[in-house]
Amino acid sequence: MDAPLRKCMPCGPGDRGRCFGPSICCGEGLGCLLGSPETAHCVEENYLLTACQAGGRPCGSEGGRCAASGLCCDAESCTTDQSCLIEEEGDDQTSLFEGSDPGDIILRLLHLGGHTSPHRVHP
Repeated sequence: MDAPLRKCMPCGPGDRGRCFGPSICCGEGLGCLLGSPETAHCVEENYLLTACQAGGRPCGSEGGRCAASGLCCDAESCTTDQSCLIEEEGDDQTSLFEGSDPGDIILRLLHLGGHTSPHRVHP
C-alpha cells in the first residue's frame, strides 16, 4: 500500500499558500503567484525525495488540482476552471432563501440587486 502523499511546502505571504510547482504558489484568499519572489523556494521541492500534493480535488486535462477559487494548477501553469469555484458561496445564497415565502424572496433579491453604486453623485 502506498504511503499518503505529504503536503507541498508552504509559501507566499505568511505561508498562506502551498507550492504547486517550482515557480507557482497558490492558496485560498491568496490566489496564485507565478514566478514572484514568494515562489523562489518552491524550486526546493524538486530536490526532495518524496512526492507532495497541493490543492484540492483533481481538475483539468493535465493532471492539475484546484489551487484557489476558480483556478486549476499543475507544476507548469495555472488555468481558470469552473469546477474549482468554491461551493460554499453557492450554499450561502441558497440558505438565504430557505423557508421564505415568494414575496420575501423577491424583496431580498431587489435589496441585493439594488446596491449598484452607493457613491453616485447626481449633477
